[in-house]
Amino acid sequence: MENFKYLDSKTIELAGIAASIAGGCRPCLDYHFKKAIEVGCTPDQVKESIELGKMIKQRPIKDIYEHAENLINNIKN
Repeated sequence: MENFKYLDSKTIELAGIAASIAGGCRPCLDYHFKKAIEVGCTPDQVKESIELGKMIKQRPIKDIYEHAENLINNIKN
């Protein structure tokens, strides 16, 4: 983790977990989950990171559903 000056290894791995879920990358999630445990992240920290990833992933889905509804509702009959 020499690339990061201000982020510690726990923060990086927790961010990796959230990003893996948001991006839908199972091998990435496996890697970052293992690394997070290795660097000392707690189960509660990992759980919160997973929830963050879910929230990030759901945002564009929610937005596109709302946009589709608006398109349908604005059709001129």
